[in-house]
Amino acid sequence: MERNAEMAALYNEDRIVNNSIHGIIRPADAELGCLARVIADRAARDMEYRLGKAKSCDKENDTVSPKSGPKTRGQRADGIDDSQLKTLIDKMRKWTESKEKYDGSEKKMYGAIKSFILYVSHFVKQSLSASDDISAEAKRGCRLILPSLAEDFKPSGADDRTRIDIGLIDQKPTASIEPHVGAGYKRLRAVIEAKLAKTPKDLREAFAQLCKYTRQMFAEQYGLRFAFGFTICAGEVCLYHFGNSKIVASAPMDIATREGRCSFIELIANMSLCDISQLGRDPTMRFLSKLSCWQIDCPDDGEDGATKQYYFSNIICSADRLLGRHTRCFPATDMRPAKKREKGESLKATVVIKDAFAFAKPDASEDDRDEVKTLKRIRSEFEGDKSGIMYPKIVVGGRVQFKRGDKTIEDTTSTMYEGVDDELLEKVSGGTLFRAHRRIVLASIGEPLRTVGSVKEFVTVICDAMESHHAIVERCQILHRDISDNNILVVRSGDTVRGLLIDFDCAIDTSKDRGDVRHEMTGTLPYMSFNNISSSNVKRTSLDDCESMLYLLCWYATIGFGSKDERDEAKAAFRKKAIARWRDGDMDSIAKAKLSHLRYFGSFDEDIVGEFDRAAKNSKQLAQLALDLYKALFKNDKFGVEYHGTRGAKDDPYVSAFLNGQPRPAATSGYSPNAGNPFEMRSQEWEVISRDFLDVLARAKEDMVNWVDAPQQPQ
Repeated sequence: MERNAEMAALYNEDRIVNNSIHGIIRPADAELGCLARVIADRAARDMEYRLGKAKSCDKENDTVSPKSGPKTRGQRADGIDDSQLKTLIDKMRKWTESKEKYDGSEKKMYGAIKSFILYVSHFVKQSLSASDDISAEAKRGCRLILPSLAEDFKPSGADDRTRIDIGLIDQKPTASIEPHVGAGYKRLRAVIEAKLAKTPKDLREAFAQLCKYTRQMFAEQYGLRFAFGFTICAGEVCLYHFGNSKIVASAPMDIATREGRCSFIELIANMSLCDISQLGRDPTMRFLSKLSCWQIDCPDDGEDGATKQYYFSNIICSADRLLGRHTRCFPATDMRPAKKREKGESLKATVVIKDAFAFAKPDASEDDRDEVKTLKRIRSEFEGDKSGIMYPKIVVGGRVQFKRGDKTIEDTTSTMYEGVDDELLEKVSGGTLFRAHRRIVLASIGEPLRTVGSVKEFVTVICDAMESHHAIVERCQILHRDISDNNILVVRSGDTVRGLLIDFDCAIDTSKDRGDVRHEMTGTLPYMSFNNISSSNVKRTSLDDCESMLYLLCWYATIGFGSKDERDEAKAAFRKKAIARWRDGDMDSIAKAKLSHLRYFGSFDEDIVGEFDRAAKNSKQLAQLALDLYKALFKNDKFGVEYHGTRGAKDDPYVSAFLNGQPRPAATSGYSPNAGNPFEMRSQEWEVISRDFLDVLARAKEDMVNWVDAPQQPQ
């Protein structure tokens, strides 16, 4: 979707304001929680005194007035350098008086915010050092939250030109209290987006920018389960929590008030002492600096229930979306490296590890859409099969668990939001929003679909994927429901190229009567079938996945199969083409575009196929394949004209309600198909039509030996 529309939807629909979000980072350890409260109280009392907001300082906690004169010049009784605190107070004073607008430059405001954070960190460091009640091991799990040295900068790892205002990183409790360098997206713990004023426009823009930065944190950090961020508009501070389905904001903390300052101080103290998992880090993934690679724990839901360890050095699929499953794939090996990996060297992978937060049921034993169970069912059907069908071969898999103190935590949205009130928990994890962190090890090694180097390779790969799809539906009664470029791998062995369909997170058992899946929206937006994106009342079948594959073919045929630079150039130019309407905009505009382009054979040929990349070798054959697939799916001559195209779909009450922005009609006890909806009529013949669709792909794969490797000449 276009960024403006997407951010507006996030701000208005997916953003929840609930102040119990602070509970997520309240230290789970009782002793550290107590110490965090002491630190926050000491820092707040001292700050209020120095700002002239309190008549006396906190003598009960060994804080002495700067006027009383410490025994060592510049040194307080508690060991904190008094002159440093005074300097920080001077820098932040004007900001703590801000109301509707900060009276100064952005640069000075950045300095004031950073000074506030550094001020609190002085008390965190001193308290951790002086406390004898906290074990050395517990202290090692704590950290200092420090601001970046750079301001208004582009962090390393950025995939666009956006610049963040301030980054927050963590350092060991013994680190120096000062802004730190090296704040790339891989190291950031949070981003601060600041605005001089707090008008409604400023608040929305700050939120939108924070979303963009946080998305890149998810993409760059391999073990980021959820993320935090801040917007600071004038003197109004908001904490944001980015989960899988929703974004939760705290109530504004007004820095011009004692209450607001105390809340922000407490927040920094809690971030410093809470368990690293409470900041979104995955404790089951560790970077081994001595070997220069990652170690990852993989659960096994089998009989032994053992956890197996694997090692990886790079990623083949990153979590590049703000919300969703945050799927990541790592090529890995179970052999621990014998020596440190050289720079640029990759570990020799024997498996692929898939890591994702998938929709689930709280009780794993009742979760009938558990991908681990699905893959084991597929394995039992195809293991030893001589047909040559490519299918994902599971090794181990299960729900991720980790230790927090003496407690074993199953990583789900319920435990992710531990510490919030029941009302918020229901909004972010209740019912169908519940997710479980699953990790699966697959024996098949592949590369992303974008690595195909020619039309012939592409056709081979998608044909293999759909052959696997058809066989799994036919023999296992499992429907994939998420055909996309991220879910098809290119498997190379010498000169042989095959395609592998992966990611069965959204799959369902078609042998069970599941009326709820008619309206359920699943998949990847640009490739969603019309039934899917419009939440129509038509039963989901293989035809929806065939339609998604047609969209995928059209996308690749438009951007071409050249080098990365050539594809990027084509992507930049594609916004002028009709197919851009399948990817940009909100869901109803995308649905309307697809409905229009698929209405007739001629409209599909002219609007979509007519804009394919004509410079690619075999582009003529690929264009013909797209037209033949359209005919099999939308203009199958085995059925009458009432089955063709998309005309009549608008008359379906569910589709009409969606396209006109009206509530969906109430569900009835029995399902009565709309006879005028061609999507409904085709769904009744899905077995015949999907077989014809696959036959078209298979013939194209066979005919490739006769294809002439020449680009189609522009007309």
